[in-house]
Amino acid sequence: MHKRLAELVNERELRPIDAQFALFIGSFDANPAVVLAAALVSRELGHGHVCLPLDKLAQMTRDAPGLAAWLGEQPSLSDHLVQSPVVGPGAPLRLELGRLYLARYWQYEQTVAGWLLQPNSLARPEVGGALHALFARDYQGMFQRLTQVRGPGFDDRSWLTDQLDIVKPERLDWPGILALLHEADCDQALYALDRLVPESACLNWQKQAVATALAGRFAVISGGPGTGKTTTVTRLLGLLISTADRPPLIRLVAPTGKAAARLSESIGAARHSLDLPPEVIAAIPAQAGTLHRLLGVIPGRRRFRHHRDNPLHLDVLVVDEASMVDLPLMARLLDALPPHARLILLGDRDQLASVEAGAVLGDICAFAEQGISPEHGRWLQRVTGQDLSAWMAAEGSPLRDQLCLLRKSYRFDAGSGIGRLAAAVNGGQVAALRRTLAMDFQDIAQHGLAGEGYSRLLQLCLEGYRPYLEAIRAGRPPEDVLALFGQFQLLVALREGPLGVAGLNEAIIAGLIRQGLVGRQEWFVGRPVMVMENDHAQGLYNGDIGIVLPDSAGELRVWFLLPDGSVKGFRPSRLPAHETVYAMTIHKSQGSEFAHTVMALPTELNPILTRELVYTGITRAKSRLDLFVEPGILERAIVRRIERASGLQARLNAPG
Repeated sequence: MHKRLAELVNERELRPIDAQFALFIGSFDANPAVVLAAALVSRELGHGHVCLPLDKLAQMTRDAPGLAAWLGEQPSLSDHLVQSPVVGPGAPLRLELGRLYLARYWQYEQTVAGWLLQPNSLARPEVGGALHALFARDYQGMFQRLTQVRGPGFDDRSWLTDQLDIVKPERLDWPGILALLHEADCDQALYALDRLVPESACLNWQKQAVATALAGRFAVISGGPGTGKTTTVTRLLGLLISTADRPPLIRLVAPTGKAAARLSESIGAARHSLDLPPEVIAAIPAQAGTLHRLLGVIPGRRRFRHHRDNPLHLDVLVVDEASMVDLPLMARLLDALPPHARLILLGDRDQLASVEAGAVLGDICAFAEQGISPEHGRWLQRVTGQDLSAWMAAEGSPLRDQLCLLRKSYRFDAGSGIGRLAAAVNGGQVAALRRTLAMDFQDIAQHGLAGEGYSRLLQLCLEGYRPYLEAIRAGRPPEDVLALFGQFQLLVALREGPLGVAGLNEAIIAGLIRQGLVGRQEWFVGRPVMVMENDHAQGLYNGDIGIVLPDSAGELRVWFLLPDGSVKGFRPSRLPAHETVYAMTIHKSQGSEFAHTVMALPTELNPILTRELVYTGITRAKSRLDLFVEPGILERAIVRRIERASGLQARLNAPG
C-alpha cells in the first residue's frame, strides 16, 4: 500500500497529504478499497470539491491513469465503505446519498444547509411609500441626459425604455410619450411620465432586491459588474435605518482586505447620493472589515472567537464578494450569527468560486431561475407597484424567494465591448464571442501571441506601469502611488512559464530596469508586493497589495491601503509570505477592478482555462481590456465550466 501510494505521489496523481491521509485511514481499515477512497476524497478536496460523488469516480480520475487502474480493481467501492469502521457517525469519513465526505466537511455542509433552511420570513413591512421615495425617478437627471442625446438619429423609444426599465411597452401610449420627449423644454415637463409610464409597466431589479431583503432575515443580491450591488445595499441599509425603532448595528465585511477597501469606498460614495435625512445617512456605515477580523482569529487555532456560544454583536451583516467565501468559512460565519440578525450576501454568481473547497454562492443561486412563489410575488407587487406575474412559479425551493439577480448593467451600455464580451463568455456563446471580437469596439482589443505578440504584451505592460513609477520620482505620497498602480494590471491564468506569474514578473522587471525606471536590488523602490497569507496581528491579508517606498527618514517601507482608507508602511522584514505582483493570477484578482486590464492566457489548452476564469478576468476591467490569446484557445475555454462536487444544492432543494 505504501509503495503504491508513493508511486502515485511521484506521478503527481496524488499530493503527499492525500497519501498521508490514506495511510492514516489504512491504519484503522487496511481494505484497499477504503484506502483508495480516502486518497480520492482528500485529492478532490484539494481541487475544491467538498465531497467525492461515487457515481462520478471514472470521470474524476480521467487525468490520473494510476488511480483509474486502482479504481478498476474495486468494482464494489460503495459496499466496502458502508461496512467500514472509518465511515459513519463519529468516524473520519461520512457517506451520504452516494457522496463520501471528510467528516468535518460533512458537518460544514450540514451547518450551512441547516441555517439557510430555517424559516426566513419576518413580519413583512408595508414599505411601499418608502420604497417609491427611495427609487423615485430622477427627472432632472433624465432631462440633462435627454438634451445630450436628442437629435438626428435619436431612438427615443429605446432610450426611454432603458431609462425607466420598461418591460411592458405594449401597455403604453407611445405617440403621447414620444411627443412629450420631443417637446420637453425642462425637467418639469417630464413629470407627466408618471402618468404615461406607470410603475406597473416597469421592472427595476434594484428595487425588487431591496424589497426582497426587507422580507426576511437572509437575502442574496447577485449581479455582474456595474449592476449596482453596493448601490442597492446602501439603499437597503438606509431604509432599514429609517424604518427601525432603534438604529440597527450594521457591519460590512468582505473576504479580503482589498475587497473590504473597495466596499468601504463604494458604500461611502453611494450613501451621499441618497435622498434621505442626514442622520439616516450618517448611520449607514462606510467602514468595512475582513471576515476573519470580524470572527476573531485565534492564532494557531481553527476556531474563531465568535461562534454559537459567543455570537457576534450585530443586527445586520453585509458580506460582499460572497463568491470568494468557501464552505468552512461560511459555516463558521453562520454559526456565529445571533438569531435575530439579518444577513445579506452580495456577489457575482458567475465568477470564479472560492479558492478553497465549495461554491456556496453558486449553490445558493442555482435556485434563482426557479422564479418566485406566488405569495412572495404578490407581496412584492404590492410594495413595488411592478408586475412580477411572469416570474412567479408554483413550485420550487423555499430559498428562491430570498434571491434577487440584478440584470441591468449601469457601467456597460449596448456599445460597450467589455459588456458584450463578458456576456458572450458567460453564456458560452462562441458565435457571439467571434462577432464581438470582430467589431470595432474602442474598449477591447484582442492580440495574438505568435510572432511579435509576446514582445507587444511586454511593451504594453511597461507603458501601463510607467505612470505610478513616474509619480514616485515626482515625490507623490504613498496613497497617490497606490491609486495609480491600481489603474493598470496584468492578469494571467498560470503561475509558472513564460506566460505565468513568475515568467512575466521577471520579464517586466528586466524591461523596467533597462528603461531606468527601477533598480536592480531585491527591494527596489516601486516594487509592488502581494501578501500571500493572512497576518492578523499586523492587519495584512492574503491578496493585499503594497508598494515599496521610502518613509520620511529615507528607510524603505512597504505601503498598504488599509480597509479604513488609511495608508500604513511596514518594514519588508515584517511582511508575511509575499511576491512581486506586476503579473497577478486571475484567481487573486477577485474582489478587485482596474481601469485598464491586460489578460494573457496560455497558448495551449490547460485544465485551468474555463468559462468562469475568463469571465472573471474580463470583468476586472472598468474601461479598457487588452486580451492576449489565440482565438481557438479562447473559444475552447469558454465552453468548459467549473463543476464543484457538493451536496449543498441537493440539501437546499427541499420542495416549498
